[in-house]
Amino acid sequence: MDPELRRLYLQDLKEIEGEIERFGANVELLLEKAEILDFLGRQADSLGVLRQGLAQEPDNPDLWNNVGVVYKNMSRYQDSFEALIKSQRLSPNRTVTLKNIGDVLFFMYRDDEARLWYERALKHDRNDPWALTGKGQILVNANHYNKALELFDRALAVEPDYAWALGGRGMALLGLGHFEDALESFQEAIDLDPEWDHPHCGKAEALHRLGNLKEAEVEYRTALRLDELDPLKWQDLGNVLLDLTRYRDALRAFRRAAHLDPELGRAHSGMAHALDMLGKGEEALAEYDKALAIDGDDPSIWNNRAVLLAENLQRPDEALTSYDHALEAEPDYHLARFNRAQLLARMDRAAEAVEQLRRVTELVSRHGSDAIPELRAEDFEWMETFLADHDE
Repeated sequence: MDPELRRLYLQDLKEIEGEIERFGANVELLLEKAEILDFLGRQADSLGVLRQGLAQEPDNPDLWNNVGVVYKNMSRYQDSFEALIKSQRLSPNRTVTLKNIGDVLFFMYRDDEARLWYERALKHDRNDPWALTGKGQILVNANHYNKALELFDRALAVEPDYAWALGGRGMALLGLGHFEDALESFQEAIDLDPEWDHPHCGKAEALHRLGNLKEAEVEYRTALRLDELDPLKWQDLGNVLLDLTRYRDALRAFRRAAHLDPELGRAHSGMAHALDMLGKGEEALAEYDKALAIDGDDPSIWNNRAVLLAENLQRPDEALTSYDHALEAEPDYHLARFNRAQLLARMDRAAEAVEQLRRVTELVSRHGSDAIPELRAEDFEWMETFLADHDE
C-alpha cells in the first residue's frame, strides 16, 4: 500500500476510535472502522468489529454484506457467499450485494451462476461499471472476446479510470491477438493500481507473445513480488525462461509452481522440457509421466514425451506409442502427426509416414501453414521433398 494512503487510513482509524470512545460503538461507526481495518489488511480485526455490530443488530444487511466482503478478501469464499446470501435475504436486490455475490461465485469458478447475479445487478443499472466488468470477465473465460470487449468499453465510458475494467479489456485483446493494444490497456491498469498483480501478468503475457522475453520476465517477477504464492505465475515465468534458453532458471520456476500446486500438470511438463534440454532424459521422462498422471488427455504432453523418447532416449517404439496417445486424445493435433511421420521415416517405414504426411498437407492446404504454427520453413520443405520422393 502507498505509504501516504496508509497514513491517511491510520489517521481516519484514530479519529473513528476517538468518536467511539466519546459517543459509543454505534453500528455506523463500527461499519466505518471495519472497512478501514479491511483496507489496512487487518481482516481478522475487521471481522471482530463487524461481529460487535451484529451483536447489536443481527439483521442488519450492511453488516452481513461487509462480513462477506472481508471473507472475500481473505479468500474464504464459501464463508463469504453465506454471509452475502444472508444480506440478500434480509434486503433483496441491493445492487452492491448482488455484485459481491457475483464476484465470489466468479472466484469460486462458478461462472454461469456469477453471470446471473451480475445480470441481476445490471437490471437496476444497465451501465454499472462493476457489473459490466464482472460479466465481461466471465465472457473472457468463455472465449467470447468481442462481446467482453463491448462490456469493458461500456464500463470505461462511465468510469475511465476503472483498473479492473482496463485489466479485463487487456485480457479480451490478448484473446483476440491484439497484443500491442493489450499492452496499452494493461499499462493503464498498472498506472492506476501498481500493487495489483493481475495487469502485470497480462502485460507479461502480451510481451511474451510479442517475443519481448526479457521484458516479459521483468513483469512476471514484478507480479511475483506482489504475490509469490501463485503457482501459475511461476509456471508462466518458467515458460518465458524456457524460451530464453535459461533451462536451469526455468527448472527452478517450474519446481516452485509444482511445490505450490502439485496437481499443476503443466508445471511438471515444463520441468520435463527443461530437464530434457539439460540432458537429463530419464528425469525428464519421470516428470512427463507425473504430468500425464494429472492430465492424461493433454495431447501436447504426450507429444513432447514422444519427442524425448525418440530423440534423447532413442526408444522409437515407445515414442510411437506416445504419439498414438496424443492423437487419441486429439485426432486433429497435427503437430504430433507430423512428428510421428518423421519418426516413421527414420525407421524406414515410408508408406506409413506418407499416409500421415498427406493428412498434414490436407490441413495445410485448407488453412495455410499457420494451422501448425510450431512447424518451421525447413519442416515444410522436408515434408514436400519426402512426399515427392515417395510419390506412387
